[in-house]
This record gives sequence, C-alpha cells and structure tokens, in this order.
Amino acid sequence: MDIIKGIIQWKYERASWQWDVLCILIMCFIFLTPKSWFDKRDNLATLKQISSVQQTDSFSEKAEKNLNSIK
Repeated sequence: MDIIKGIIQWKYERASWQWDVLCILIMCFIFLTPKSWFDKRDNLATLKQISSVQQTDSFSEKAEKNLNSIK
C-alpha cells in the first residue's frame, strides 16, 4: 500500500531508480502504443448528422396583421 501511495504522491528523488522506471514506462507508452488508438478522431470527423428545423415566423405574421389593422 505504501508503494501505491508513494507513486501517487511521487515522493521519489529525480535520480532514484523509481524515477528511471517511471520514465521508461512513459517512453514505452509513447512508442509502443498502436497508432490506431489515436486515429479514431478521423473517423468521428467524417460522420455528419444533418438536421433541419423548419420554423414559421409567427412574430412577423402578427406584426403584419397589426400593421394592416392600423392602416
């Protein structure tokens, strides 16, 4: 449990073996992660959802009626 607490709080010195192990793990993640894990955003960008909304402009119709009734 102390090991996990130490990793989360990172109480290790920069020149320690724990620091070296963490750097190696980070480098392994960077260079060994498959490219397909990060290319999914291209697939999402091509998906388009088209929606249309038809709205009648009731305000302008009421305004026209009011203007016509005033004349």
